[in-house]
Amino acid sequence: MKPRSKKMQDLYKRRRILVAELLEEYPICMRCGSHRSEDIHEIVSRARGGSILDPENLVALCRSCHSFITQNPATAHAEGWSKHSWERDVKP
Repeated sequence: MKPRSKKMQDLYKRRRILVAELLEEYPICMRCGSHRSEDIHEIVSRARGGSILDPENLVALCRSCHSFITQNPATAHAEGWSKHSWERDVKP
């Protein structure tokens, strides 16, 4: 596996801190409202130009909801949990 550059190491170090803060701030899943948040989901994915450090682009989800969003992109997009790069109003 290729090692991460110093720049990417710094980026992911900052992300880990942000993820911990978001999971503490939102302990309950923002989608279902009934399970404990375990994952942070990017509404505009990195592949679509989304930031992994922008809190407006991140939501705290339980594992089940995160899996659902990943496996059902059309439904996730319709519900606002996934957006294209040109759809800048981020939070659902």
